[in-house]
Amino acid sequence: MYKSFLIKYAEIGVKGKNRYIFEDRLCDQIRYALTRCEGEFEVTKTQGRIYVNALTDFDFDETVDNLKTVFGISAICPVVHVEDEGFE
Repeated sequence: MYKSFLIKYAEIGVKGKNRYIFEDRLCDQIRYALTRCEGEFEVTKTQGRIYVNALTDFDFDETVDNLKTVFGISAICPVVHVEDEGFE
């Protein structure tokens, strides 16, 4: 059911003009941690958020356990994708 994760971080968010360097390094560490998991993943960074999208089937528990080992992550939030059906 879950195909993506929203990764929240704490201390990196208070950095100054070099914040992007810390965010990029965190993304690199997330990618490295995900190499130990079965499946393919895409890590993207947008406007202060880091998303991990699963491109293939994966073991949810194994993925979360590997993400927990990454220093700098404060929360891992599973994301459900839904179709936008408008207001009608």
